[in-house]
Amino acid sequence: MNVVRSAGGRHNSDSYKAENENATSTHPISRPTCSITELMKKTNFSKEEIRHLYRTFKQDSPSGQVTKEQFASIFSTLFPTGECYRYAIFLFQNIDRSNTNIIRFEDLVTTFSLLVHGSIEARLGWIFDLYDINKDGIITRTELFQLVASIFQLIMPVGKLNYAPIMNAIQERTDELVDAWDIHGNGLVHKEDFLQYCLQNETIIRSVDKLTSGICL
Repeated sequence: MNVVRSAGGRHNSDSYKAENENATSTHPISRPTCSITELMKKTNFSKEEIRHLYRTFKQDSPSGQVTKEQFASIFSTLFPTGECYRYAIFLFQNIDRSNTNIIRFEDLVTTFSLLVHGSIEARLGWIFDLYDINKDGIITRTELFQLVASIFQLIMPVGKLNYAPIMNAIQERTDELVDAWDIHGNGLVHKEDFLQYCLQNETIIRSVDKLTSGICL
């Protein structure tokens, strides 16, 4: 897809670059596979919002794609005193829904669209998928423990996770969540049960609304 000016010099209105942007780059570029118009239809973002997201994306990833290691490095700037690698990888896997081991611009903007414009059911479904590490439609106690531990790591000083009181707190929180979400009492959390529980909990709904409303474009 041509994201610069057409051969005749006229600006391409479907370009990812604004008219006053320099189209040259010293980096090999992996360009978006669909046009801005197509992304507008898929995501309900405006052309200006998509261009803004694209500029921000290219600042961190001039090549047009992000690997796991790059994503973890970028994410680490948000939690400079904690260990964020494990949680960053879980996030990466939930954005990379095609299992290509890279995040392209389309992957990122589609995720933003779901979190900003999606229904409460869709947003809760995305959160469930984050907890469902192997993406088999069921959250196990082991998966939830890993996710909870990775969240603890975000806010704790480096190297403190293995302290017995911390591990006990992680296990207690994991057990609390499984007990709340596991309607069938078999230690497994199915998506429909997770959604049913969350949709009946006003505190959770407000928390999800607050979280997703904080995404700035």
